Amino acid sequence: MNHLVDVILLAVLVASFLTLITMLMSLWVLTPYVPTPMKVVRHMLKLAELKGNERIYDLGCGDGRILIEAKRQFPNISTTGYELPIGVWMLAKIKVWCSGIPVEIRLGNYFNADLRDADAILVYLIPEVLPKLKRKFDDELRPGTKVISHGFEFKEKEAKLMERCTLPSWQFFRPKGKRGPRVFLYEW
Repeated sequence: MNHLVDVILLAVLVASFLTLITMLMSLWVLTPYVPTPMKVVRHMLKLAELKGNERIYDLGCGDGRILIEAKRQFPNISTTGYELPIGVWMLAKIKVWCSGIPVEIRLGNYFNADLRDADAILVYLIPEVLPKLKRKFDDELRPGTKVISHGFEFKEKEAKLMERCTLPSWQFFRPKGKRGPRVFLYEW
């Protein structure tokens, strides 16, 4: 029992350290770490219409939850996530290890990634990076590649679909007439 308490205390210390590092790194990278709610994760995956043998990417993958859930639902898909702040990347690696689900998480800038083999790309990124990302997608993605964006739209690209994902927490702070965060589906 004493060993279990030690393990739990160590996990809490590591999580606290990672949170601090993440906050500091977010200042350097200028992108916040904001996890996607699991209900939105499942909604994004539903819009991706995965069959089970695709190649998917999560750009700015945070703690890896989208890729872990995708691989849980479709064990034969290939998954890769990119994360730049080292604290968030370490958090993702730990979460993947704890899940026991084989998901690839790379420490690096997704603008340097080769995405030509993508069948679907999932993003929850700040609007300022989306125009540059759109140019990358225009250059690299095959026709028919699906891009699912949580929260923010690609301004110069028409969405195939925009849906709101109803979240119970929105009852406390939602804008009038809005039921939840927006999820956009694009096809390149």
